[in-house]
Amino acid sequence: MIKNIVFDMGQVFVDFNPDHFIGHYVTDREDALLLRTELFGKSEWVEMDLGTMTEEDLVQPVCARLPERLHFAVKELLLHWQDYMKVFHNLDPLVAELKQNGYSLYLLSNASVSIHKFTKKIMALQYFDGTFFSADVHYIKPDPNIYRLFFEKFSLRPEECFFTDDRADNVEAGRRLGMEGFVYKGEEQPLRDTLRRAGVSLKP
Repeated sequence: MIKNIVFDMGQVFVDFNPDHFIGHYVTDREDALLLRTELFGKSEWVEMDLGTMTEEDLVQPVCARLPERLHFAVKELLLHWQDYMKVFHNLDPLVAELKQNGYSLYLLSNASVSIHKFTKKIMALQYFDGTFFSADVHYIKPDPNIYRLFFEKFSLRPEECFFTDDRADNVEAGRRLGMEGFVYKGEEQPLRDTLRRAGVSLKP
């Protein structure tokens, strides 16, 4: 019996789009590609999600790899990229209905420690019972340890949880631990239909 609905954040409630962030600072296509590769495409970005580096830590090493004309953009992007992140609202009605129908709601996301400053902009989170971010525990999805720590923190049974994520490997990792899930591609109705088939009480 499903009692808890677990959501990812990126591409579910917010639009993580490096090209959109970069476009606020750079118009030249080659410079934009350089920034995308050296800033968002290196393992250092994963280190931020792991909580072993911060945005501030990345400024110097990224600038060292890029021409000086891009150093201002690097600093601004690292310190302010979340200011340009768009919040999606298409799941707001579903979230509200789930809460009204008695389900506990949780967020399980790969994100750096700075995400705590941003979450207040996601109105749907007002209905949530808890949030859990990778940087706080030093594991990232789809590592099974992050799921185990998540279940432990909120005293949840995997078989009573349903997980929605935009990445199939993250959903599969949860499934291997007993948590059913759905790979979300931006449309509410397929998710709603899948939840209902899983026994979740929702209107059609």
